[in-house]
Amino acid sequence: MSDMKRGVNDDDAPRCPPHPRFVRGLCFLCGVKEEDTEGGALAVAVGHEMMKEEGDDHGNDDPARCPEHPDIVLGLSYRCGATEEDAGGSASGVTVANIDRALVLPGCAAATSTAGTSDLATLFRERKLILVLDLDRTLLNSTRLDGFSAGERWFGFTPDTGDKVDMDLFRLDSDNLGMLTKLRPFVRGFLEQASSKFEMHVYTLGNQVYAKAAIDLLDPNGVYFGGRVVSRDLSTQGGKKSLDVIPGADPVAAVILDALDLDDTDVAWPGHQDNLILTNRYRYFASTCRKSRFDIPSLAEQGRDEKGEHGGSLGVALGVLERIHHAFFDGPRADVREVITELRGQVLRGCTVAFSYLEQRMEDSPDDTRLWTLAERLGAMCRKDVDQTVTHVVAEDPETQKAQWARDHGKFLVNPEWIKAASFRWCRQDAQEFPVTARRVVLEPIELVAAVALVYLEMRSQAERLERNHEH
Repeated sequence: MSDMKRGVNDDDAPRCPPHPRFVRGLCFLCGVKEEDTEGGALAVAVGHEMMKEEGDDHGNDDPARCPEHPDIVLGLSYRCGATEEDAGGSASGVTVANIDRALVLPGCAAATSTAGTSDLATLFRERKLILVLDLDRTLLNSTRLDGFSAGERWFGFTPDTGDKVDMDLFRLDSDNLGMLTKLRPFVRGFLEQASSKFEMHVYTLGNQVYAKAAIDLLDPNGVYFGGRVVSRDLSTQGGKKSLDVIPGADPVAAVILDALDLDDTDVAWPGHQDNLILTNRYRYFASTCRKSRFDIPSLAEQGRDEKGEHGGSLGVALGVLERIHHAFFDGPRADVREVITELRGQVLRGCTVAFSYLEQRMEDSPDDTRLWTLAERLGAMCRKDVDQTVTHVVAEDPETQKAQWARDHGKFLVNPEWIKAASFRWCRQDAQEFPVTARRVVLEPIELVAAVALVYLEMRSQAERLERNHEH
């Protein structure tokens, strides 16, 4: 079979090898319409040719039959175009060649996004997926000007703090917002590099005024988002998010990057868990820590920031997104959700994990806990009791019986953050960096200063008493 041209008939146009399969009547690899190909797809032939290869031994001209229907994509078999309800037999005349035409009918237009299938074709032709990004705590972090903690005030944050471009710190005064916003390290590089592989959308539960002000900082010329922003005012799901309200965000080709805690995931994106990529929250300001009950000082209170491109959260997320993009366009999958599931399941594959601290929290059903479920999604085998197959014991208390067993048998003993870090970074973490130790009290910087001052005053008082005694 000759090579297929990609989308147009110009002899100089780039070429697609025999199109591996069609999704919604479009080659998922190059975006060309099936009806415009010169002979169809290899192993995805339809009508007379399909039946000669795999169906009717007589080669008659009845609608094509697909013997196994290996995958149903968007309600259609991607091999023969049969609807899901007809997948047991005839394609009822809905072959790959006419899927694209069916989608433009009024009845189908209501089920698809307002962007329509032409946008999907453009994305595939440009080898792009859809990327839906959360805003606050993912790309940046904001606080009200009257919300600074004592520790932040110690480091110079006041209601009068203005723009500090060298720190990517900006004051939002328009529309009486009265906020200070800090861009996450590497965010501009992240957007620039991701835009070559993804059509990017923003979905925030902040109001429209805040969303506009924040997007003006990130994308003042509309290069990355082009107005593709959904705010709380436009969402129809209240405190929940759904791809249904994002024009063109087809779940088959959409990846979601959101900064959530484990307890938030099924609440924030209840219908799209398989599209979701988690990154850790950017908690630059203390108000964000307080809101999420995060009991250590904020980055601003510590006078530091996250890493950037190399080792930072957005740098790690970009690497994960690039892996997903590569696996989708250069691998066998036609649904990005399958790609995400497969790649995620490789992270802790080969690990057998026993949970020590779960005995006190959920003795009867530890497998119902989120951490257990997360470990399994990452590819680990989970055990309630220890045996020789266990490779890692997850514990909070170093004195439990299972923790002692791990030390006695040379097994890895890690705290729960080991699993969370593996989830955020999509790779197995060094167990030595997640030791199980006794809990320590963490003081805010301002409290540390006060403690040092008290010690100094006590020492000075003792010195003065000694001096008076010496004089007498």
